[in-house]
Amino acid sequence: YLYTRGLTDYHISKYKIGTSNEYEFINRVIFPSFDKNLDLNFYLARTYDTQQKFHYKNCKNSKKDIIFNENFINWKKELIIVEGIFDAIKANCNVVCALGSWLDESYVLFQEIVKNKTPVILAFDPDAKDKSQKIAKNFNSYGIDVKTTINKEKDLGEMSFDEAELCIKQAVNFDNTSRIGYLISDIKSGSIY
Repeated sequence: YLYTRGLTDYHISKYKIGTSNEYEFINRVIFPSFDKNLDLNFYLARTYDTQQKFHYKNCKNSKKDIIFNENFINWKKELIIVEGIFDAIKANCNVVCALGSWLDESYVLFQEIVKNKTPVILAFDPDAKDKSQKIAKNFNSYGIDVKTTINKEKDLGEMSFDEAELCIKQAVNFDNTSRIGYLISDIKSGSIY
């Protein structure tokens, strides 16, 4: 399953991806997360069984209170923020997954970015472009340099490594002018009435 998603033995080793024979993890691959002290702080398990209803199973820790794989993050370099673990693996550099499509001041990740004044690239899935714009605006209000990807077709995790790299390289600077342009381009004919 992991090979079909474009991963290699290197990625399996780097991210310590594993499996378990415990009932709740049958037919799932497990992605652990470690904090800056290399202590386990979270995990998610992804099914490879097409018959299972729910794709992901997360641990009970709140995603707001952890930074996924913080041990890989360099706060002094531009940080790519993605939604999920496969997106993070495809981004293949200084990256963190938000474990969803929202991020605000209540998240430790958001707080750490603001504290370190870390510039960010928001590389969220195409169906989360509205949320991405709101998050970018919020970061921008704290003086954080923000870029957003302009990908409109598929999630980073569905791309090849080369496609993901190109998508990230083409990210554009976010400012109030770009936000207004985004809002205007999203107006449908007749929607102002």
